Amino acid sequence: MLRIAAMPLTGAGLGLLMWSGMTTALLQLRPGTPSTLHQLQLLGLLSGWILVAAGTLAGRADRVPPGVPRAARRLRLATLAGAALLCVLLALAGSTTPAPAPLLVGLGLLSVLAAFGTVAAMAHGFAGPAAPAPWRQPLVLPVQLLLAMSTGLALLYVLMDRLFVSGPDSRTMLATLTGLGVCLALCKGLYWRAVDRMPHPGAAVPAQRTARIAMLALAAGAPALTWLLALSRQLPSWLPLLLAACALGAAAALEHRLFLGEGAGWQREAGHES
Repeated sequence: MLRIAAMPLTGAGLGLLMWSGMTTALLQLRPGTPSTLHQLQLLGLLSGWILVAAGTLAGRADRVPPGVPRAARRLRLATLAGAALLCVLLALAGSTTPAPAPLLVGLGLLSVLAAFGTVAAMAHGFAGPAAPAPWRQPLVLPVQLLLAMSTGLALLYVLMDRLFVSGPDSRTMLATLTGLGVCLALCKGLYWRAVDRMPHPGAAVPAQRTARIAMLALAAGAPALTWLLALSRQLPSWLPLLLAACALGAAAALEHRLFLGEGAGWQREAGHES
């Protein structure tokens, strides 16, 4: 159970660090940025840091392989250290000695690259020489990146809606999440199609097919439904955003459970054949 929760937590945190670092770098290029935006970036970085730390602790509590490769562990530590430093500098933005804008831009971009590299390294860690064939499928990396980006952006949107008094247009935000969810569902559908066509049949039993459909519905269908709800203007703006974030988080957890189950089933079949 902890192992299933570790990857989605870490991925969501890394995605939140990606978007927070990117927006921090972009906002420093615009003079006269409101202090509320600095608070948003600070809150996003802190929330992402906490999620990555929680995912790391959950992964360490479960000793079952596969473990996180050394490169991913180093990148994750570097990402956390960079995010912590960026948080300190953003906290000083309103003081009498604010950090220079080029430094914040550089650290923001480094946070994006480090978080992106960590997700890539963690996905690559599943594809070792002895790993089952489904884990070595090339679409594993884009699926993990899209999961991190979609869940992280959903959380950032929720924070944005709660922090700004005027409230940004949730319809545009939900449309963006719907687009990411559709891309995620497409990549995951192509991945499952490739896995089912591999020489050794995967665990494509009816129960798993039902779980696959549920995952695709949570990733693409739920954000689209919340977008339609926002268009009706019958609900407060925060509710569709929160529902979309919960749906994407559930999709990430279900995807990882299926991913681990497919690899374990493949390993059991290989053991029976040998």
